[in-house]
Amino acid sequence: MRKIELFVIAMLWSSVASAQLSLRWNYPCKPGTECWNALTSVAERQNACQIKGIDLKTLSTEELLLITMEHPFFRSYVAHDSPLEGLGFALEGFNGFEEFKRRPDAMKAACEIYFKEDFSKVEAFPDSAEMGAYSLKWIGVELIMSDKALLNQMSSREKTDFLKRLHASLLIKQRYRDVFGGISDAVTAYIFDKVMHSMGIEIVESQFYADGIVAFEERLIARDPGLIELLLNKFTEYVKNH
Repeated sequence: MRKIELFVIAMLWSSVASAQLSLRWNYPCKPGTECWNALTSVAERQNACQIKGIDLKTLSTEELLLITMEHPFFRSYVAHDSPLEGLGFALEGFNGFEEFKRRPDAMKAACEIYFKEDFSKVEAFPDSAEMGAYSLKWIGVELIMSDKALLNQMSSREKTDFLKRLHASLLIKQRYRDVFGGISDAVTAYIFDKVMHSMGIEIVESQFYADGIVAFEERLIARDPGLIELLLNKFTEYVKNH
């Protein structure tokens, strides 16, 4: 994805930004401000998003994630062929996210924030733009939770409990498929596959072409919709048996 596209995406989502959160630090320079408009490159705008004026170590792990979720480029992963690479590009060098990933309780914090969210609230949103911004924000959190290092912060029992809660959230989101779309199913299937791998269980290796599996497992690119369907069916089966 070209960097110029980040300009457009950030400005697009600025018009449907979520309500201000009670955070001890928020972005003083963001789309719609004079400061932001005065910057002329993506690199300058990424630098303007760095957390400054507060010691990162004084911010809780939850605060670091919530701040990351409000990053002006956070939702721009959707414009990339690979949402994983897109999110990495959007948050490249962001000190708040880097500090979050260093925390030993990063996955615990992500789960606490994610599983408290009631996805059925989309019913009350006034328009599709707000619905889209909302869904992309929470799918972005799912992408973060798919990180191997974060998944490995959980024990085997915690992984099983995590999958049960993730499946329950999936069922709610699937009631609003027009809002969350196929990318939600794909990311959830990806997380399930990653957790299974971390427990030494292989799901799809013998049933699909090798290049298709590699594209999915390394870049979250699903060339065969049957792969997502299989993983979600296996996910449901796993939850029923555990």
